[in-house]
Amino acid sequence: MTKSCENSSEIARHGASVLPGGLVVAPFAGGAVSFEANACVGEDAGALLGRLLGEVRKRGLAPVQGNIFGDPKAACKSLSGLDFPLAVLGRHGTPFGNVQSARVLALPEGAFTRVRRAGTSVGAFWQTGGARYLLLGALVPADLSAPPDVQSAELWRALVPLLASQGFALTDIVRTWFYNDHILDWYADFNRVRTAFFNEHDIFGKLVPASTGVGACNTAGAALSLDVLAVVRESGVSAKEVVSPLQRSANEYRSAFSRAVELAEDRGRLLLVSGTASIEPSGLTVFQGDLDEQIKLSLRVVEAIVKSRGMAWGDVSRAVLYFPDIAWMARFEPCRQALGIPPFPAIYAHCDICRDDLLFELEVDLWAAQGVEKK
Repeated sequence: MTKSCENSSEIARHGASVLPGGLVVAPFAGGAVSFEANACVGEDAGALLGRLLGEVRKRGLAPVQGNIFGDPKAACKSLSGLDFPLAVLGRHGTPFGNVQSARVLALPEGAFTRVRRAGTSVGAFWQTGGARYLLLGALVPADLSAPPDVQSAELWRALVPLLASQGFALTDIVRTWFYNDHILDWYADFNRVRTAFFNEHDIFGKLVPASTGVGACNTAGAALSLDVLAVVRESGVSAKEVVSPLQRSANEYRSAFSRAVELAEDRGRLLLVSGTASIEPSGLTVFQGDLDEQIKLSLRVVEAIVKSRGMAWGDVSRAVLYFPDIAWMARFEPCRQALGIPPFPAIYAHCDICRDDLLFELEVDLWAAQGVEKK
């Protein structure tokens, strides 16, 4: 969805700043900073990324991971030569050259080490007084000719030594983002592979990560692209699963992720809410064919999670709104207003949802400063 570049100053932020052009700057895990914006009218991928990176550099920071949501063929020359992982992600039906949004995570210059695989930057490692952090992005399997489920298994297997090379284990992962090409054709196989891998490595006996899994192709032509946040919790830092008051555990219907994970640090709490859609406690899709009601239920589900942790919509630091049809994006704001939910910073993405009867999905991060749970 292309936005005009008005200043969204009506959004009241607790931890984030909304700059002219709707560019949102917000805290993230371990002192990292998030930058995100929807594309302005006529803004291509290079110009949008340049706008974000300009703000990153203005603050003395360096980019460590990013996503652009739009036509993957929009990965023009202006996106080459970057020393951080950047995934350009979009549905196969995304109009040629169309760009919806972008987001970048950044850290202070000199405060991190770039992680490389075969000479290419795939993320960053850094540490604070209470934890070690690893952020990986745009990971794809090596054999792009293999069937999707084989590629998925290969990606999981390759992740283990990559994590280990930086002193991390699978059980340190707190958040994953999967972008699966043609997701509707093989989502069951994807879940089967992930569940088997989690069983093999005893993930279910520890912390199951929060996650998003949506349908998007990528510039590599891989069956899936993966972003990962892992945290080795030491003094003063903890992570725990947060249940959804309005939905049962996704594990009960063989989808291996937590509804949300809360990362508590000395400086505050980061609530990572997984991709959330119009699913009832039994695991079935509800409001089939009714876009507005699916948006509203998804918002109510997220709101219940947020309130359960003593947070509010004003604590939203970043969010992504996923739609399988660009024309449907205009329905979000009227639905939000109808529920009386205040404006919050969010970017739009043209992606398939994991079921063909789901018409909308959103993921949300929230930040509450000082580590104090509001009652």
